[in-house]
Amino acid sequence: MVVNLETLLHRESEQMHDLAMDRSFDGFEVAQDAAAGSFDGKVDAAVLDANVKTELKTAGVKLAEYFKTLFSQPENAADDAWKPPYLEYQFAAATEDEANQKTVLFAEQYAQGSLDWYSFDIDNQANATLNDQTGATIPAPKEVKKRLSFIPAPVSFGGMPLPRYWEMENYKTEFADVTANTTDVAKLLLTEFALIYSNDWCIVPFNLEVGTMTDVLGIVVTDVFGERLLVRAAGQGTDEDWQRWNLFNLHTTAEGDMSDHRLFIPPTVDKLMESPPLEKVNFLRDEMANMVWAVESILPSALGEGISGHETAARLREEEHPVPPVFHDTEAKIRYVLGTEVPYNWIPFAPVHNPGSNRQIRLQRAKMPGVKRFKGKILDQPAPFFIHEEEVPRAGALVTRSYQRTRWYGGKTFVWIGKRKLTGKGEGSSGLGFDQVKEVG
Repeated sequence: MVVNLETLLHRESEQMHDLAMDRSFDGFEVAQDAAAGSFDGKVDAAVLDANVKTELKTAGVKLAEYFKTLFSQPENAADDAWKPPYLEYQFAAATEDEANQKTVLFAEQYAQGSLDWYSFDIDNQANATLNDQTGATIPAPKEVKKRLSFIPAPVSFGGMPLPRYWEMENYKTEFADVTANTTDVAKLLLTEFALIYSNDWCIVPFNLEVGTMTDVLGIVVTDVFGERLLVRAAGQGTDEDWQRWNLFNLHTTAEGDMSDHRLFIPPTVDKLMESPPLEKVNFLRDEMANMVWAVESILPSALGEGISGHETAARLREEEHPVPPVFHDTEAKIRYVLGTEVPYNWIPFAPVHNPGSNRQIRLQRAKMPGVKRFKGKILDQPAPFFIHEEEVPRAGALVTRSYQRTRWYGGKTFVWIGKRKLTGKGEGSSGLGFDQVKEVG
């Protein structure tokens, strides 16, 4: 029996494939052919009755439409927002006012898997633009101005110090028992606000729609004497001024530009259901070998689930080397080893110079002797495949793929496969070495 090492991954997948091929068909291929318009030609070429051909064509169209309503994926491969050299998502969005002034919002380093307002920056460079997609229907800009009159309500929270003396406070939160180190800046700021400045803050209830960008032009305060005072937004000045303090504002990319105080509420997912990882790749540094390794610890299978990359690597090695090497009896005390082996799920990335630079480097996917090593989608990129050197720090990087599902307005369901980059587990050692002298035995 001839074994194809390129497809040997999962015994359960192979058994299900052999069982289903005699009784079923490739539904994804049918959906792709129906969407591309080539399914009808294949049906016409088959030897079938005319009524059966008509029913098959109708069923193919229904299957393609059902797939589009259930799964969300880019219609064009070039629209994929995942950038392999950065191991992150990169994309842009834009909004316009009634004067056709466009604001470009650029998400340059989105890798945490949960998109929110802080994932975006305002690209206010002189040449920043975002063209509308060809054939897409773009709604007309809609700018709404509202004037709100209100009586401010003071901020309140559990354990808040009361403004009156000799009044019992809520015992559920004990700020006197807060333990904070000198590096816990966020905890120190929150504690200082709660204990000192909380009675200086007020709440202004104002509901905003999702997918809007709001600018507070100013607040007019009328005191008890009838005098009015205009209060501008805090944090005025250039965006790079380190003494400027504000919250919930987007960073601007142009240096020396004034800070932007608009509030962006993106139409993002609040909560979603996520499957166990379909694929997991651990990028780690190996200082002894002077390279980076991409370890495929979880691989995708044909059954739509993740399988152990280490067990699959062991199977591949057994198929390529079914008989271990035999060392004949000899009086020699040492033996020469040209090069050691590494597990099959360890894919090397060698450092190479950036074009036109003698110092800066990037990581290029390399190849160990034998069969093609990588089996997952994360590393399946056209050669040459480069990764920026700063994307794999000393702690490493962990990239996963998993099914994600959520419901949107009106109850519509969306299912897709998303990637996420996390901090790695530190450095590692592959044991790779060349030109070694070892003892026999």
